Amino acid sequence: MLYVVKSKTHKASSESLLEQIIAEHDAALRRFVRVRLSRQRRDEADDVVQDVYARLTQMDNLEERVAERLDTVRNYLFQIAVNIITDRFRKATSRREADHVPADDEQVAIQLDSTLSSPERQLEGKRTLQRIHAALSQLKPELRQAFLLSRMDNKSYREISDIMAVSVSTVEKYIAAALVAVRKQVME
Repeated sequence: MLYVVKSKTHKASSESLLEQIIAEHDAALRRFVRVRLSRQRRDEADDVVQDVYARLTQMDNLEERVAERLDTVRNYLFQIAVNIITDRFRKATSRREADHVPADDEQVAIQLDSTLSSPERQLEGKRTLQRIHAALSQLKPELRQAFLLSRMDNKSYREISDIMAVSVSTVEKYIAAALVAVRKQVME
């Protein structure tokens, strides 16, 4: 039971120490954070300051850490803030948040509607597929075989050369010639 009482007093002293730190350093910490954030991200200053205080509350030995740094508590808070800002920047960069453009529901509906396949797009797709088929049927058998093994069966050039009993450079030439013929047919 003595442990629980000690724990409660320990928690109370941590809370009072935290309140003292906030009262003494809050204004300086907020200024520091606002200066460190870019203009586009200044609205995050309050969140960063809140995260600094949240980290302080999660520390088990706050009194000991502060006791060791009585003269540098403000610097300690600033270092925590720098770490949080750095973490937020890395996260935003990895998520490419700067590329995000907010859209309203109407814009999303219009974009979805335009990306759905219309009868005209389906017809154009069928015609393109017919042109490709016609181009393939006009190819020499070895060109067609190399092309289909590469594109349809996902075989490597080495595998195709083994199957067709030709060199890899010959396979490259076959596929290049097939691509030229198909592209020419599709573009007409």
